[in-house]
Amino acid sequence: LKPFWLKPWACPSTYRKHIASSRACFATTAMDPFISFAGGPDAAGVDIEGGVYARAGRRVHRSRASGCRTRAGSDAVRVLLLLLAVGVALCCVVAEPRREVSSALLVLGLVVAPGSAARRRLAGGGRRGSAAPRLRVARKASVEEAFFDEAKGDAVGRGSDGTPFLALSSLPFVQGLEAPADAPAFASLCSRTQAYVERCQASGASFIVDFEGEMPGHGGEVVTAAFLLTDAFDGASCSPKEVPKGSRRPWGLLFDLRNPECAQIVKEIMESTTIHKVMWGAHGDVQSLMYQQRPFPLAIHPAAVVDIQLAYSTQDRRMGMGRMLEKVPEWLLRDLPDKGQIDFDKFHALNRRAMPQPLQRSDADYAIDDLRRIEAILKSQMPPTGSYEEARSHTEQSIREIAEDKQGLKALEEKEKWFQKSNGKSGAKTKNMSRAVNILRHIQSLRFRGFPNMAIDLEKQALAVLPDDFIIPEDLSFYA
Repeated sequence: LKPFWLKPWACPSTYRKHIASSRACFATTAMDPFISFAGGPDAAGVDIEGGVYARAGRRVHRSRASGCRTRAGSDAVRVLLLLLAVGVALCCVVAEPRREVSSALLVLGLVVAPGSAARRRLAGGGRRGSAAPRLRVARKASVEEAFFDEAKGDAVGRGSDGTPFLALSSLPFVQGLEAPADAPAFASLCSRTQAYVERCQASGASFIVDFEGEMPGHGGEVVTAAFLLTDAFDGASCSPKEVPKGSRRPWGLLFDLRNPECAQIVKEIMESTTIHKVMWGAHGDVQSLMYQQRPFPLAIHPAAVVDIQLAYSTQDRRMGMGRMLEKVPEWLLRDLPDKGQIDFDKFHALNRRAMPQPLQRSDADYAIDDLRRIEAILKSQMPPTGSYEEARSHTEQSIREIAEDKQGLKALEEKEKWFQKSNGKSGAKTKNMSRAVNILRHIQSLRFRGFPNMAIDLEKQALAVLPDDFIIPEDLSFYA
């Protein structure tokens, strides 16, 4: 803009020409993808498909910039006020040279005051006293904000602590959340999600990741994949990062792995080398991602994963999340229920699903809540070595071993060790039956994949603690 106070000798007619050029300038500015007219201090521009909008309760149309108005009749008054201010300032300088700074500030105040009103009328075309919007540089929306701003009409729920999440499925997935109306609506949602993932790849984003299901690992089944974008982890240095208090609460993504389309998006995230994934207890989930066959083969080979559990565990024993959360400040876990709210052993001992679908809201909350628990650990706990670089190295080694051990024999030995440890103990019947079912499902999955006659003796020991007529279906299905 060319405000008149930069040319105080300009006559009113010349000033009107400046106003005309200013209108053209505003019209051009409104088309700039980094500028918007915002109506409040919290407004922020969002770049969605080339258009810039404001978040101040209403959209600001580009045509508004052409509505600039001014009152040319008051031009001469402003010029006189400016000349008077300059004269007063000169008198002050001559009388007391030491107050040059104060005089300069006085002139600045007299000049800016009327100029601000002119700018307000130029920007909004409003009358004196009206709440006209101001010109401001819009904050470039994050990839998360741009995506979820479009997704508000889809299946959105909230975790126990209010964390919003978007549920993606073409089937009834979470009770109380409607599935997309038809195939085109679901395809559109998947397309937008795919574009969001690509932008996260380009920006090197960090996600907290958690999978839930029935006995994850060989013979088990992961049914949900949950993701939460986080600023609490620095992927470059592989270390926790301080997050300012009061920062915006991120959204979560909850995928239904019964859908091939959802599984494909999860595959892209998990196999990306530029998206950093933070997990807790990843070994069973990684086994399922690689070798799960039902309802269809997943064949996902994770990369750029950090299992932060390994930073707090020994070679012989892993640190449980429940014990770890005892070290986390209570305010970070506010509104989150206790970790053990689902009794998995009670259902798995009978080869039944602990999380039948469509999921109850409490089951969906459980999946999202784990993300918040992992983030609370990131925010409050410093790994013993100062970073998670060592945990990342161990995670990469674990993933390589799982990929090489295609039959999961090492995992089967671990299951046998824990089964023998609890076998015959009083009060551990349900736990031991659950471990027996897990072993049988592992063995059955090997037969399903073409590895017959595996661990026959162990199979007999597992069947001995179960009812006489108990069998694992050949298709690895669960009982109703």
